[in-house]
Amino acid sequence: MKFIFIPLLGVVMFVVGCSPAVKRDNPQAHYMLGDSYLRSGDPTSALREFLLAENIEPDDLNLQSGLGHVYLLKKAYIESEQHYKYALELDPQNPRTQNNLAALYVEMERYDDAIKYFQLAAENYVFSRPEVSWTGIGYAEFKKGNHTAALNAFGKAISVNWRFPDVYVRRGDVYFDLGETDKALADYKMALDHAPNFVSAHYSLALALMKKRDIDQAVIHLETVIALAPDSPLSQQSKTFLKVLK
Repeated sequence: MKFIFIPLLGVVMFVVGCSPAVKRDNPQAHYMLGDSYLRSGDPTSALREFLLAENIEPDDLNLQSGLGHVYLLKKAYIESEQHYKYALELDPQNPRTQNNLAALYVEMERYDDAIKYFQLAAENYVFSRPEVSWTGIGYAEFKKGNHTAALNAFGKAISVNWRFPDVYVRRGDVYFDLGETDKALADYKMALDHAPNFVSAHYSLALALMKKRDIDQAVIHLETVIALAPDSPLSQQSKTFLKVLK
């Protein structure tokens, strides 16, 4: 499960069929087209349009953040960091950029840096999604082995938005790691109450059910993972478990 990257652009555009004509000297048009490619799952085309926009107008917050995101999708982490940091130079207090840079640092396993920027975003009063950043702090603390700090951060996320499903999966993973399987089960089920098609929640719930030796229910959730995300790594892992369980 990846962390949520929060886009800076509010308008969602989807590319269907041929690309619309773009004026060569219009950086905003290139950015909008790149954003639409990004949202439709084509980061390579998105990068091409973003770079065209950058050649014309590099000092644009949305553009630099978009470049950070697309380079992360391509696992070009150094380039991603450079563009997110440039976006912060353009707007040092932007909580979305802080959150997204922190999420990049999670991917890079730089957990102290991730916590620093998640904290900045979470405590920014103008940020509309602080639960995302508190959840990120919890995950980073968990990866550092700080279970208590992780649970505290997840508690803050839930106090902000108790309907946010990701936090229950992340907290469930902490409980599972601590051997508190019943608490983990409760959290995974809570995540599915809020998001019935949440693939990671189904998979984690299946693992917890296997630990409780509730094989029939585990099989149901593993099969659900495969049905919801047939081409995902979790689907492949689910198929492996099913070969053993059936």
